[in-house]
Amino acid sequence: MGGAMSSNNNNTDDASSASSLALAEGFDDGQVLSLLKSQQVKTLGLSSRAEMEAKVSEIRLPLDLTLVRSDIKNSLRDSHHDDGSYVPLLIRFAWHNAGTYDKDTNTGGPNGSTMRFDEEANDPENAGLGKAMRVLEPIKRKWSFLSYADIWMLAGCVAIEASGGPHVPFSYGRRDFTEEEALQKNSAATGSRCPFGDGRFNPNKSRLPTADRGQDKSAPKGCPMHVLEKPTIDGIRGPFTRMGFTDKETVCLILLGHQYGRCHADVSGYENPWYSFDPAHYNIYEHGLGYLSIYNFGVAQGQHRKRITAQGKRQWEMAFGGGEPFMMLPTDMALWWDPNYQEYVKAYDRDRVQFKRDAVVTFKKLIELGCEDMLTQERR
Repeated sequence: MGGAMSSNNNNTDDASSASSLALAEGFDDGQVLSLLKSQQVKTLGLSSRAEMEAKVSEIRLPLDLTLVRSDIKNSLRDSHHDDGSYVPLLIRFAWHNAGTYDKDTNTGGPNGSTMRFDEEANDPENAGLGKAMRVLEPIKRKWSFLSYADIWMLAGCVAIEASGGPHVPFSYGRRDFTEEEALQKNSAATGSRCPFGDGRFNPNKSRLPTADRGQDKSAPKGCPMHVLEKPTIDGIRGPFTRMGFTDKETVCLILLGHQYGRCHADVSGYENPWYSFDPAHYNIYEHGLGYLSIYNFGVAQGQHRKRITAQGKRQWEMAFGGGEPFMMLPTDMALWWDPNYQEYVKAYDRDRVQFKRDAVVTFKKLIELGCEDMLTQERR
């Protein structure tokens, strides 16, 4: 970071000018220029810091992130990646960065971009996410006035909308922790720079949920599924409760995320897409079938069959024609096994419009965990 910017503007009562300059405080020249360009301010011929500051003081707040959003959207296609799209990857990336939040200690979450550090990057739950960081690195270089933390969360919002989902309003202002700041923030809870190592519901000590914690071996024979599968259900409810989510919000977030993408045997031990017809697009359609219908027409009807993968993972599959089967993880099945979760799945299946509304609110809550009083919503 460069030195703090000081205003040469004599109008000290101009709150807009003052706040614009405060926004750029500590930016180096490159970051200031990227800020100006993002707001479509002409920068040709600017040669001194004073000239840059004068232009910054003219910026209208809050910021308009249209150009940044556009560049992220243009980076989503890659014919060599799964189903030709980075959409599922970037949604997962945003979720895994934010999903470490602990409301009791106010550690983890989307502020700090601590996945830059080895402890969190090497969390087994984050396998494959290094590619997401590489995809977004050119965005960070071009729009360097934004933190990694902001760009990573914004990418999740853009991916949802660009794939046919709802617009998620974005608020900026997250910070990138230095190693010292990260250690100061997290070491008391985890002993390291990262929110990793103290997870109580994951055998790898990750704060993120694990896909399967197995069955309760002491459960009585013939007991209901929510009793038999209590360890796996607790492995969902525990982390989401730690973050501050209700059961309804938990169901909403899992349904939102798991309509996208596929699993890979060499990454997680699981394989195949959740929704084979269109895994790279928002497919919880307001009218018609789509991913959410699989619960009512598949799981409820006993159409999914358990299969043990070559890596020893249990997953459930429903064949449809000659294509790839629809896959469900134990965490997906848990939304049906648990009576409370199941009620919300059914309610969202009946009212897809309400699901879309709730998805916006809940995803926005996810990417703002622990960021209270530091964010400003973008201008539209």
